[in-house]
Amino acid sequence: MANQSNGVTIKSIAERLGVSFSTVSKALNGNPTVNPKTRRLVEETAKEMNYTRNVFASGLRQKGSRTVAIIVNDIDIPAYGEMIAAISGKLAEYGYSTMISDSRYSEEFERNSIRTMLSWHPEAVIIAPADPAGENLNLLLPLQNNTLVIGDPEDKRFNSVSVDHFYAGFASAEKLLKNGVRSNLVLGGPVGYRSGDLYLSGIRSAYEKNGMELAEKRVFHFKPDQRTAFRTFTDFWNESGEKCEGVLCFCDSMAYGVYRAAREMGLSIPADISVIGYDDGPANEFTQPPLTTVHMPKDLIAGHCADFVISRLVNKDTAPYNYRLKPYLANRESVRTKK
Repeated sequence: MANQSNGVTIKSIAERLGVSFSTVSKALNGNPTVNPKTRRLVEETAKEMNYTRNVFASGLRQKGSRTVAIIVNDIDIPAYGEMIAAISGKLAEYGYSTMISDSRYSEEFERNSIRTMLSWHPEAVIIAPADPAGENLNLLLPLQNNTLVIGDPEDKRFNSVSVDHFYAGFASAEKLLKNGVRSNLVLGGPVGYRSGDLYLSGIRSAYEKNGMELAEKRVFHFKPDQRTAFRTFTDFWNESGEKCEGVLCFCDSMAYGVYRAAREMGLSIPADISVIGYDDGPANEFTQPPLTTVHMPKDLIAGHCADFVISRLVNKDTAPYNYRLKPYLANRESVRTKK
């Protein structure tokens, strides 16, 4: 297949080296039957000639695109960025490229993304669906055995790796309540978003355990982002006339929005406001004070995603693949100590 930018082909590499077309093709595709010295020579010559392999076209000839589609519901969430980088890096070691799409919590965008991705014939799909119980997963049924859902799909025929979001909510609320922080806001995910619903259920369970009830007017649902969290907290503080001692945030980005609001309003964390996030991204090292947050096991999720693809495409394993991971509360300094 010719390089589209400079016309370099496998044939031209073979002619320069005086070897066969098949030898160059096998060497560039990592065929173990090629002598290691010959393979290195081919690779060095291809690099020198600025050869670029057309993965998609060559994959179709071999009945495999050597691509993996990754569809997430919000690529702006740092946790997804970290996981995608880890997954892509691991798969690259096996010669697989990744295609990435963001559904933005929209089932319509997700449906279009799935259809577009499938038109490129990926060999496997990793998806964090906008709605694990939605109909969009049906589009992936032809590729069901090679599809991994990040979350808890209603259709149990799909392979999955999920996180115990209920426990994340419970542990967060329990931390505040046990420390005497009882008048709290909850900044949750979009209405009907499965992981957000489980997180909120965990919070409610912690309140019930402590003989309390979480008021609906203190629960806010929106797509996780700093600006909306900043505005929501500021509006509640200035307009409700009600006391607020703590904020439970569905992701760290929301917590950063609360930090900004507190700073601009002259409030001290944790003396005036206690804050707990969810994700535990690297930016938490630079918050003042360091953010107490639920640690999302991103490395384990990414590892399972990569292992799943490798097990399917390299090892030809067809056994059901289902794992449930438990997060933990990373205690730092953004929650006041018990009085």
